[in-house]
Amino acid sequence: MEPGSRQSSFYEAEPPQASRELSELRAANDYHAPFEIVRRRVIDDFYEGRMTIDATVVIRVGNLEETEAARGVGVVNALDLALRKALLKYFPYLEPVRVVETYTHGSGDSTEAEIVSVKKFSDGNQTWTTLSKSTNSVEAGWKSLLDGYEWRIVMENLRAHRAASNPRLSRR
Repeated sequence: MEPGSRQSSFYEAEPPQASRELSELRAANDYHAPFEIVRRRVIDDFYEGRMTIDATVVIRVGNLEETEAARGVGVVNALDLALRKALLKYFPYLEPVRVVETYTHGSGDSTEAEIVSVKKFSDGNQTWTTLSKSTNSVEAGWKSLLDGYEWRIVMENLRAHRAASNPRLSRR
């Protein structure tokens, strides 16, 4: 790193496994995301002397749309809660999945710095980590959140497909 450079070695680190795998899958011509975000909205408000964050998320699974809202302690937390409510209707195996660790790092000048958001997820049995970058801190956190849920859904779908195509696996 050159003297005066503010970028850390963390910023240039290789993306974690879940992010790499998802990126490779998305690059394939036959990849179809298990869900799509139609819309998201956050209201960051000061109400009755307290900060309150409300989020609304609209997802599409196949040709069905689902709208959910939630209140959280921060923007990404509120988005996470609303997204989970919507996803659980289609992917109930996500119930035990939680963000167990989160890290945000800004690298650059002023408030226009590029943000790196890292999220570590767990379902109680396995853990996976995602990384996303953006000049918008909320967007970086949101993208790493989406990637964590999408990766888990894709891995579950692959596991189910392998089990269905090999009867010996399905009895385990």
